[in-house]
Amino acid sequence: MGAFNSYDTLMGTADIEVGVAQFILPPAVMIGFQFKLAKGNPTNLEKASQSWDEAAKAIEQTKTLMQQRLSAISAQDWTADDRPAYEKKVQEFIAQLDVLQIYCQAVSIALIAFAWVLMVYAIFAIGMGTFLAALAAVAAAALAGIITAEITAACEAIAATCLTITIVATGVLAAAAQMAAVVFQGGSMIAAAAEAFKGNDKALSDFMTAQATGSAAALANLGQNAANAGLAFAGSRGPGTKGSPISNVDLDADRNADHTWNVGGGVTAKTPGGYEVTGGGHVKYGDHGFAGGDVSGGVKTPVGLGVNGNVEYTDEDGIGQGDHGSVKYGAGAEYSTPGSVKSGNQEVPIPTAGGKVGIEGEHNFETGQGKVSSSGSATVNGGDVVKGTSGINYDGKGHTSTSGSVDTPGGTKKYGDETPPWDK
Repeated sequence: MGAFNSYDTLMGTADIEVGVAQFILPPAVMIGFQFKLAKGNPTNLEKASQSWDEAAKAIEQTKTLMQQRLSAISAQDWTADDRPAYEKKVQEFIAQLDVLQIYCQAVSIALIAFAWVLMVYAIFAIGMGTFLAALAAVAAAALAGIITAEITAACEAIAATCLTITIVATGVLAAAAQMAAVVFQGGSMIAAAAEAFKGNDKALSDFMTAQATGSAAALANLGQNAANAGLAFAGSRGPGTKGSPISNVDLDADRNADHTWNVGGGVTAKTPGGYEVTGGGHVKYGDHGFAGGDVSGGVKTPVGLGVNGNVEYTDEDGIGQGDHGSVKYGAGAEYSTPGSVKSGNQEVPIPTAGGKVGIEGEHNFETGQGKVSSSGSATVNGGDVVKGTSGINYDGKGHTSTSGSVDTPGGTKKYGDETPPWDK
């Protein structure tokens, strides 16, 4: 398995340990909240880093090919006066590709570096959680009179120090995220300026257009995050507290490069019978009017069984206008052992184990292309320990290809054709 596949299990275990400790040591409640704030997805960051690295390599290949083709035209074959001007333009373009390649490499490094920062934080979290669980055991023994009762106050003081350390660690993680953002934002600005200096007259204007598009989306997302901040804290309260059946609300307002807005949200609620119900939907609206939308929903039962599904339709040039759109869909089921046991009137978190299966796909109604993939895994504390995937790609012309992999702690075994034959 990949280096980051254990991340979810580590963070899940840390959550359980802190969840147990919070019944004895009040500072552990806020430490658990810090862990929730710090959660990320280093596996996706690793995949994104690889994609940016592949882009940098593709640019290198393009530069080499252009140089080779330019050199292949001998002076005898092309003696006109416009040859020097052509060679100058080619070299200017290659110089612009140099800038773009460096930017792609910088983004790739920034993403994988931040992924490792998240992983280091997960290791810190499991260490902190283990320490707090042990500290809580000492405090509990002191409260029971097994050892000197005064030790309880000392344990709470130590837990408060642990909270301070955790807040600092979370701050370091946030700073690392900001540094990665600087590579994206500042790096793109520097790259645009460098390309303009090397002959690309539209580089700066394109950069400003991108900033205007991104700023509008960022403003909407700030409002979304502000609304969710209080809800996240409310949802972080420990087991046994009373409040609204709605445990989480997630509002979304995003705009992509095609100026299409995706507006909506989702909600999670718990019923009196112990069922957790999720539902959500979005509407897409762009320059050509309504451009689709999506709906999703799921149910988790008190016995640990859950099912979910989603479907999304997108038509960037407007529904009923121009080309046909595309559809994405998915469904899944999972089972996990109970994550807590009753102790008096409180729920005490315990380790979990289970499994997941799922299927997802997409189809383009214009080209007939699409793909269907399925997956299954065994999980411990919310993280995959063994995972298998399979997929089918089709090109709309009768051609198909298959691919798949099996991930275990001992490594990854792939089978099938990762690249469809028609793309080679």
